[in-house]
Amino acid sequence: MKAKSFTGKFILLAVLVLLAKGFAYAGNFGLGVHTGYGVIKYEEFTTAVGAKIESESSLDTFLLGVSGEYSLKKYSNLYTAIVTDWAFGLEDNEKWKENNSVIQRNDISLFGQFYDLRFGYKNTLDRFYYRTYLSGGWDGIHFRRKNFVVNDIAQPTDAITEDFSLWRIGAGLGFGYKFGVWAFDGRAAYSYYFDGEVRNSSHEGLVFDTNGTCLDIGLGIAREITKNINLYAGGSYTQMDLDESEVNREVTQHGNIITRQDIVFPDSRTRILAGVINLTYAF
Repeated sequence: MKAKSFTGKFILLAVLVLLAKGFAYAGNFGLGVHTGYGVIKYEEFTTAVGAKIESESSLDTFLLGVSGEYSLKKYSNLYTAIVTDWAFGLEDNEKWKENNSVIQRNDISLFGQFYDLRFGYKNTLDRFYYRTYLSGGWDGIHFRRKNFVVNDIAQPTDAITEDFSLWRIGAGLGFGYKFGVWAFDGRAAYSYYFDGEVRNSSHEGLVFDTNGTCLDIGLGIAREITKNINLYAGGSYTQMDLDESEVNREVTQHGNIITRQDIVFPDSRTRILAGVINLTYAF
């Protein structure tokens, strides 16, 4: 499924379901919007093709997202939710090493989109509230690399793109403690990527299969502005670990010259650290 088509259908579903994020329980429906700023740290590492190859980059990142929740009328403790996030990683430098020696530098930027559909149970015990849920979703990350310098020599290479398509299932927990109009609020979730594909524009026709895990945690303070409106401010940390793919053999031909090259998608780690503000409205 193409990412653009998937995004449009998921946003339409989100609008139809009308959900919310946070601890507003005034009604059956709710909506939320959140924004944040932080950093994405991305790393790759492999020894599958002989030498020890590793890369690292760190990108300032803007976050934006919408969310929503619907509680069943007859069983108000049961709910379904949709949470969407978009990450805009600003262009920065990426460094590649072979056997601990720098061999390449290039510019890198990214756009990430994350969609989560949840079904769960929530309850309040005096001042303490909590929610548990099962979830499924899709994550997509688009990398763009350009301005390659290999062994201190600038390369005339065009920009190269790389696209991750990752389907996942998981579970999560939200919790908090209220004191007056204020509350401590936290969350923790864990997901498994059961179906992942990576495509790189410099290796057309090759699809790299991968699996992996995602850990997402957050902690902050929430305040009840009115009976129906809540404001949250806090920090979040997300870590995505993807496994190395099997080695693919790429065969190219230029005239009478045939070249065979082993290509692999390496082990990778994506870490997102950000401060987030979230506004929710329940009705």
